[in-house]
This record gives sequence, structure tokens and C-alpha cells, in this order.
Amino acid sequence: MLTKLLSGLFGLFLLLLNFMVITEYDQDYSRWARLMTTSAFLVLLLIINPGMKRLLSVFSLFVLADMLLFYYEYHLFNALTFLVRISAYVMLIMVVIPELKKLRTNNFQKMIFVIGFSLNLAMLVMLVDMVPETFRYQTMEILFYGYGLAMIAMVIAAISYSNRYSSKRSFFFTSATLCLVFSDITSFIAYYLDFHQFYFADRFFYLMALAGLVKFSSIGRNHRAVTALESL
Repeated sequence: MLTKLLSGLFGLFLLLLNFMVITEYDQDYSRWARLMTTSAFLVLLLIINPGMKRLLSVFSLFVLADMLLFYYEYHLFNALTFLVRISAYVMLIMVVIPELKKLRTNNFQKMIFVIGFSLNLAMLVMLVDMVPETFRYQTMEILFYGYGLAMIAMVIAAISYSNRYSSKRSFFFTSATLCLVFSDITSFIAYYLDFHQFYFADRFFYLMALAGLVKFSSIGRNHRAVTALESL
């Protein structure tokens, strides 16, 4: 009970700190607050479960991406940030892939997958088109599409994982990945469309995602596939 209380207070402190920095200071300070938040959760993960090498790699890549954000306005560092976050999402997929090897699907579910993938891809095209011309450079669209596809693949893996096991462990993993997506979307709106109030939502979802992944790491792999849901 005490551990849960301390964890909650830790998360609340980081959230309030980020909100205060976003409100009172400029973007550079906000990026420092984001980096400190990611680093704090990386340390927490090292304390709770240092044996999860792939998840530690994900958090390390998040820290690297946050460091690159300080130079995000330069095209080279902008591209590197995309590549690092793509790598983080692919590595996050690899965390649960071993538990999805025997997942079965029927034709109806495959059709739903194709429809869902097509809709998400269409939304991705719309988002790329919304990027102002001043932010564009030669490889930007390719990287943006790669980033979006990695994000879609991550969500598909997370939902498949949740459907297969329907456990607390899968719940926290799926919730964390969805929060990462919401964080990326609100961050896109805040930065590229210049709606700065969305930085609050971005930071909230990002912190919830990190907390969810740490909680996921603390739950043992003692769950079994749910027969009724295994083929979903």
C-alpha cells in the first residue's frame, strides 16, 4: 500500500512539475522537464526490474530522443529524433512479440485489421499534409510515414497482446502504448499546428505511458492465454 502511495505521489509530482514548467517557462525548459521525467522513470525501471533488457532499451531510446529534441529545429537532429523513436516503438513491439507467436486469426478478423490499418494510414497521410511548409525537408515525409507505420504496428501488437491474455499485465502494456499515440498526436498539434495548450495533454499522456510501462514491468509473466479471446 505504501509503495503504491509513493508511486502515485512520484507520478503526481512529475506531472505538476511538467505543467508548471510548460506554463511558466519557454520550450527549452519544457524539454528539460521532459528529459528529467523520462530519466526518472528509467531509474525507476532499473530499480523495479533491471532484467527487462528490451524495455530498458526502449526507455534509453526515449531518453536519447528527448536529448535530440533540444536541436529539433535542425533538420539533421529532427531526422535523428524520428529514427530513434521509430527504433523505440519497434523495440517495444519486440517486448511482447515472443508471447504472440501462436496467435490465431480468422478471415473476419483479418478484414477488420485491413480496414483499421487503412483508416489509420489515411489519417497519417492527412497529418503529413497538415505539416506547414516551413517544417518540411527532403526526407521528412518518408520519416514521418515510417514513424506513423511503426506507431500503428505498435498499437496492433498491443491490442493483439491484450486480446490474447486479457490480464493486468496486458492491460498496462496496451494502455501505455495508446497513451504514447495520444501523446504523439497532441504533440504534433502543439508543435506543428502551433496550439501550445496541447503540450499539457502531450505531457500528461507521455507520463501515463511511462508509468504504465513501468507498472507492466513489475507484473510477472504468469498469465495464460484466454481461450475465448486467443484468436482475436
